[in-house]
Amino acid sequence: MTLLHRLPTIRSKLGSVIVFAVGMTILLVYLILGVGFQVFTIRERLWELVLAGVIGAAIALVIARWVARGMTQPLRDMAQAAHRMETGDYSQRVTTQSRDEVGQLAVAFNRMSSELESLERLRRELIANVSHELKTPISALRAHLENLLDGVERPDPETLQIMLAQSERLGRLVDQLLDLSQLESGDVPLERGRVELAPLVAEVLSEIEVARPDRGVRLADAVPEDIPPVFADRERVHQVLFNLLDNAVRFTPAGGRVTVSASRHDGSVDVAVADTGPGISAEDLSRVFERFYRVDRSRSRDDGGTGIGLAIARSVVEAHGGRIWVESEPGRGSTFTFELPAAAPPTETRRHE
Repeated sequence: MTLLHRLPTIRSKLGSVIVFAVGMTILLVYLILGVGFQVFTIRERLWELVLAGVIGAAIALVIARWVARGMTQPLRDMAQAAHRMETGDYSQRVTTQSRDEVGQLAVAFNRMSSELESLERLRRELIANVSHELKTPISALRAHLENLLDGVERPDPETLQIMLAQSERLGRLVDQLLDLSQLESGDVPLERGRVELAPLVAEVLSEIEVARPDRGVRLADAVPEDIPPVFADRERVHQVLFNLLDNAVRFTPAGGRVTVSASRHDGSVDVAVADTGPGISAEDLSRVFERFYRVDRSRSRDDGGTGIGLAIARSVVEAHGGRIWVESEPGRGSTFTFELPAAAPPTETRRHE
């Protein structure tokens, strides 16, 4: 550890360096003039050397402290803001007009504060949403159990079916949360291979018809038979397609139409799910893939879903190195499109002689 490291502040370090530099400069000047050029005798001018050193050091020290105070002000502000952030206040920002390293550090600090504030907001929203989503089926189950114990209801098949549906909803929500957490953390390995889209889309469409038989929505398969396969995890792509189609069918009124199409584009394959529903407003477009975000807040939770399906779809697509986006206008329906890398052509096998 050097001597400068023992000093408590940057101002004291900067002042010490400047004082030392001024003192050495005055000493060298006197040595060069007195010894090198014999302008005067050092012994006769010793008091002038000491006086010049003291005056120069004092002036340098005052200037150094004044300059250092302005230079280190952003650092002191960052220290105070960091102490406030320890208590959970992430709204702190540092103001600086400097363009040097200290200014760059202040800009990075403000960016970090902004990201922490955003993460804290998302954390609070997530806790509130999860609590609400879990509370609804738990409250319903508790009410039915209390009614059964009080003799208000009887354990007939209809009541038990309602309780089973609530328990399944609770389990489905927990599974989705765990799945989303694993996807976002990268803990889920992808079993990639060549996935033929045409038969996969047909399979998912038949599952949607079984799951939503009373919606009165027409499902159309517009995927070309010759569409190239994608290099992806088949089960995860199935999950993305099911979530997008289920979301489209739920928000499309009776008599509407949901169409699945696919096209090749620059070494990748784009799969689009288009509906004739009410569409999405511009302010909601940037948030539809957020966890628990629901465009139509007036819809019931049972009809409108949990708001996790699109977030899972985005995480799956991004885990494959692709992207997902939505295009929509109010009154003109919505089109959700995701992009996956196309599979490489199969290599030719060598013939055995």
